[in-house]
Amino acid sequence: MRTNNDTTRSLFLLILVLAAAWVGFFPCFAHDFIHRFFYMPFLGIIAATVANTTPAAAGIVYFPVLTRLDVLPVTAVQFSLLIQAYGMGLGTFKWYLVNRKLFIANVLPVCIAGGVSGVVLSIAVFPIQNPELLTLVFNFAALLLTQVIFFSILLKRSYPRLTVKMTPRAITVLAVFSVIGGLVSGWIGFGIDTMFYFILTVIFRINPAAAIVTSISLMAVVSVAGTAANVIFHQVPLSLWFSAIPGVTIAGLFVASYVAVKLGARNVLLLFTALLSLDFFYTFWTQQAVPVSQAVRHGCTYMLIIYLVYIHVRVFKEGYSDIKADLGTFRPEKSQQC
Repeated sequence: MRTNNDTTRSLFLLILVLAAAWVGFFPCFAHDFIHRFFYMPFLGIIAATVANTTPAAAGIVYFPVLTRLDVLPVTAVQFSLLIQAYGMGLGTFKWYLVNRKLFIANVLPVCIAGGVSGVVLSIAVFPIQNPELLTLVFNFAALLLTQVIFFSILLKRSYPRLTVKMTPRAITVLAVFSVIGGLVSGWIGFGIDTMFYFILTVIFRINPAAAIVTSISLMAVVSVAGTAANVIFHQVPLSLWFSAIPGVTIAGLFVASYVAVKLGARNVLLLFTALLSLDFFYTFWTQQAVPVSQAVRHGCTYMLIIYLVYIHVRVFKEGYSDIKADLGTFRPEKSQQC
């Protein structure tokens, strides 16, 4: 049985190896790192923390930020898969050390096969050169799906399971959505992890913590396959990837698991819905793929903000009521007289 000392020793040795490799290759990428991508370690910490604590891959952070910093959308997608192969791979390794019971192992063969097939098809057979429209569609669908989380909290729906019974129906559902998620991931750099999380929690009522960790491992494998396909059929932005490595390493091995444990499953879910909502607003506000007048853009944004504020207030009140109820059941024992 692995002890805390063994885990710490393994992480320390891994950090030393990765740091030595990064320093060794630094002269090859020094010019791009210093003059163009100096901000990537800081962005990497944020993106990798999001990727390894919520069912949203790092691409949900990288894509909107990098495309606004004059990085081509196709390059941002290729980079997202490349950095997720590294960062979410580290996150999977760290979560395995922390608690391997959070991995729903029996669903992974089906989902990995479907996801890898989908991502390779999207890159090699059905590539698209402008993923902005698909990103908008995905963000809108994700915004709708966040409502499932809100109402599951309000309705106090339980998620008691840690395993999925692999019936023919379950295998079919997992296989179909894994292929779709793989296609979307190849086009916009992320997606199968979010889709897989909702399938596990909404359909199979899997515990959110286990669903998140399992979706992270699935996204890591699909990112590796997508990166391999890009190396064969297209290209990968190595300078951009190299520049993000320090921040991604720190977040993947240390920051992400600490944040997840401290926040708890409910707060991680709320953080995830907030991130998806903000990403949708940003994409909707800046997108040019669908012509929308400024008046319509303002009206839709304000209505959605009012609605989301109302939902968050409801969720907060429910949580506050639960805390009061828990405190009300606490009755300190009377001190004994001498």
